Amino acid sequence: MNNVNVIFNVSKNELFKLPDNYKTLHRKLKVSYRVESNKNDITPEILKGATVFVLAGPQEKFTETEFQYLKDYISEGGRLLLLLGEGGEINFNTNVNFLLEDYGMTINSDAVVRPQYYKYFHPKEALISGGIASDAMNNSLLEFSKSILTAFDFMDDKYKVEFVYPFGATMNVIQPSNVLLTTGPVVYPFNRPLAGYYQNETNGKLIAIGSGHMFQDKYISNEINTAIWDSIFGMILEDNFKFKSSDFNDLEINDYAIIPDTIYLAEQPKICLMDSLDYDIPADFKKLFDMGLYSINNDLLRDVINTYEKLDVQYEPLKIIKPQFEIPLPPLQLAVFQPIFSDLSAPPLELFDLDEAFSSEKAQITQLTNKCLSPALEGGNRRALDEKELGYFIQECGRILKVCQDDQRMTAKEILNSISVKVAHYKKLDKE
Repeated sequence: MNNVNVIFNVSKNELFKLPDNYKTLHRKLKVSYRVESNKNDITPEILKGATVFVLAGPQEKFTETEFQYLKDYISEGGRLLLLLGEGGEINFNTNVNFLLEDYGMTINSDAVVRPQYYKYFHPKEALISGGIASDAMNNSLLEFSKSILTAFDFMDDKYKVEFVYPFGATMNVIQPSNVLLTTGPVVYPFNRPLAGYYQNETNGKLIAIGSGHMFQDKYISNEINTAIWDSIFGMILEDNFKFKSSDFNDLEINDYAIIPDTIYLAEQPKICLMDSLDYDIPADFKKLFDMGLYSINNDLLRDVINTYEKLDVQYEPLKIIKPQFEIPLPPLQLAVFQPIFSDLSAPPLELFDLDEAFSSEKAQITQLTNKCLSPALEGGNRRALDEKELGYFIQECGRILKVCQDDQRMTAKEILNSISVKVAHYKKLDKE
């Protein structure tokens, strides 16, 4: 399959691009095929080198010459894949229906919605069951979906295959094209085509799908969207692929019904039900609605002038008031500036004993002990500490151990008493 060349066109400002929102699909394709992007105008030379040419959400109009190149490409055995989204040609500002009409297909300017919430929060992220038109295609996808099957066992096999169809539009598909996907009986509008397939005698093929979002990175791994891509892409590449007449036995396609704007019409009636008792309802119901356009005129000016006379008010024509372009200024205020205070100077760290400030309690007590014992051991003569030195030692130990507060002066006896009381309370608690 390495001789298969897949070209994604980007010359029409396509919405879906390989390096942007088709990264997963790009990684999947480049394993087996050569994948390229075309940034130039569509020409016969470019189409000749493409096994499959992909138009993934074009957002610009094609010229008549380019459409002729694409038609010649299909008639000579080329494969064309066209993807779009909700709103159809109007939202994408393109004219691809001009090409599709020659093959019995058109993409509508609408959106597919699911009225009831199921798995996906947004109504336009429609989860479709029973939307595979071909029985053979449905059976192959059913084998793939067994691993993720969430449907009930008593359901028909046709409705067990589920795929997500996000932000897509419906299509019109007639002969000589075949329907590949439909909305099914749950998603609105019911049983309408979502994808069409065309094949000529020279194996030229055209597949159009109303939602390119279903193969985006966000959705291609959900449900069986990956299997649908594999099935459709394999259908494009297979030379002798043909549908059987029995593949579409149970296919049900409803007519495309356009619902009027009921919200607008509800605001236009002239009468209510009570007034209609003495009112002859016309045979043409359109006469019940006021379809006149709004306008601004001077038809009521004469009635307004006559009202002045009835009210004995003198009528004077309006006079033009000459504008005065004088801008009042606010009163002046004294410019008072806040005083600027000088910053505080840095603390004189050289006046602090940093070792004493940052050392631990045990280290401070050790230093204090050495300080008090060193005078008593000078010269090798030991002498006993007097009561004053001993009191100083106890007070400093109390300060280091925070027995007394910094602003509180306690004697040595008071410190010893406080420590003794705490020790006694501790031993009482220990005994209990």
